[in-house]
Amino acid sequence: MNRGLTATVLFCFAAVLAWGLAQSTGQTKTPETSASPGARAGEHSLAVLDLVRIFAECDQIKDLNDKIRRKSEAVAAEAAQRKKIIDDKREQLTAFQPGTTDYETRRKDLVRLNIEANVWLKTSEDEVESQKFEWTRVIYEKAVKAATDLAQQRGIAAVIQRVEFKPDEIESNVQALRRMIQERTVIYNAPELDITDDVIRRLNAEYKAGGGKIQLEPSSQPTAP
Repeated sequence: MNRGLTATVLFCFAAVLAWGLAQSTGQTKTPETSASPGARAGEHSLAVLDLVRIFAECDQIKDLNDKIRRKSEAVAAEAAQRKKIIDDKREQLTAFQPGTTDYETRRKDLVRLNIEANVWLKTSEDEVESQKFEWTRVIYEKAVKAATDLAQQRGIAAVIQRVEFKPDEIESNVQALRRMIQERTVIYNAPELDITDDVIRRLNAEYKAGGGKIQLEPSSQPTAP
């Protein structure tokens, strides 16, 4: 039997996730009630943004993770059910003599069920991955737009992506460590340059204003800002 049928559907939206924020027709005006002191217009020419936190802490990400986790669990449960049916029919087949009409009829039925199950599983897994891809793209673009809007409002000339140095969270080999080091564009920044909290607040406000979880339904397709 194809191993694809027995594979557990793994959910990872870690950066995932594939899976827009607010389905609004215009830009939501959101006051920053607790903006970082150093982020006020004209005070600094640079700011930093932690996208890992964006993808971990935004309300919509949390809802998307839950939705995709439930979808993945449903796929895994149906895959297990289909596998049991196929295993039972395979066991029943042993009671018939190979070469007989009854044996051939049941064997062909078993092959058909196996093919259908594997095609269904592959299609279901591809659908989950497609959703993760689309939502990840859209939320990244929404975060970039929110950061851009904040920077323009505050007279900030550039926003740089900030990545924490966390060697304990990667494979213990020098290649992985070098990749992490190379991906870091900011070695140090003063805390007041970090606009991540402000961007998260803005994205959460836009998500709530757009209807919250209703935007995650199939009828609400992800759209770029």
